[in-house]
Amino acid sequence: MIRILGLSSLMLFCIFLVYAYPQIAQKNSDVETNATVQEDPETSNNILETIIPEFEYLHEEALDKEVDGYIVETYREYEIHRDQAGNIIKQIPTSNYEYIRYRSY
Repeated sequence: MIRILGLSSLMLFCIFLVYAYPQIAQKNSDVETNATVQEDPETSNNILETIIPEFEYLHEEALDKEVDGYIVETYREYEIHRDQAGNIIKQIPTSNYEYIRYRSY
């Protein structure tokens, strides 16, 4: 019983520290954005590395099949890089798949 109370109080103390001092958990999240950016060939190549990718599942119709009276649709996850205007720069397939199965009538 004493162990359970001790572990519970330690866990509550850790949770308190995370909520009381969020800058410790996110020490590198604040970056000054007021600096002026100059066009350099090296920095223009690094722009692609600074764009945060989005992950989307796209329907792969060629992989759909019917199994035991069910239609199984296959969706593949893609890592999609977009520019500021929303145009797709790069689309990289990942190894993650999702399957939707429904009865064929």
